[in-house]
Amino acid sequence: MIVKEQGKAERRVPARLIGRVVIVGNVPMESGVVTLFACQGTPVLFLDTKESRPAITMLCEERGPQRWTRQHLLFRRPPSADRLRMWLQSRRRASIIRVVRRLSPRLGRDFQRGGFREEHYQELLRPLRRNNPRWQVLVGMLRAMTLEFIVPFLERAKFDPHCGVLHRGEDFGLALDFCWVLEPELHYQALRFFKDPSRRGGLPWRPHGEEMREVVQRFENRKPYLRSEVQALIDEILDLMRQADGDDLSRLLRHRRQR
Repeated sequence: MIVKEQGKAERRVPARLIGRVVIVGNVPMESGVVTLFACQGTPVLFLDTKESRPAITMLCEERGPQRWTRQHLLFRRPPSADRLRMWLQSRRRASIIRVVRRLSPRLGRDFQRGGFREEHYQELLRPLRRNNPRWQVLVGMLRAMTLEFIVPFLERAKFDPHCGVLHRGEDFGLALDFCWVLEPELHYQALRFFKDPSRRGGLPWRPHGEEMREVVQRFENRKPYLRSEVQALIDEILDLMRQADGDDLSRLLRHRRQR
């Protein structure tokens, strides 16, 4: 690919070395480039300058029908669906406590000792949303970037990214479940960005130029952590699926003995 930046010389970058593609605003690009990235397993994320939902371009391909069938059954029927829902809530709680500890070790210890609910975390976020309308815009962008980051992991693990537990019936439902678990990390990145009061203000707004570069750089710096967390979530969800299969087999054997 030939990369052009205003005021800089053109650069040639091999497409195989590009791990993520995020397009914001009016960027001319041939359709063959988008297809090339999709074929090599690099989704292309499109963000506009309005409040509409992001779009992701992926390769249209049939993947893992056996696991998809098991995933659809286990994610949608009790008791396995209830167990997965509780597991996701537990993992999000751990993510919240980890972020709160980075902000205030004392508050993190208090949460861990005295019990912690999602409502407590939302109370901490409420002033940030109310006093800075741009907060939700940046968090939405980070969530879209995280979604684009997660989908290839799910596809490589032969999961259906659209079959979720908490986000049932939604596009990229399972990826959105993972985003929900990792969302406190995105809140922390947004908090660091808006630490400078001059960046707070009204709408409409989108980061651009140096601000956008800083947003991307912060996200890239946390990619090793996000990668380890996503892989851990996939490993744990596979363990839960194996446990559910074992429970089903035990029930079947008990039923046969009773007959």
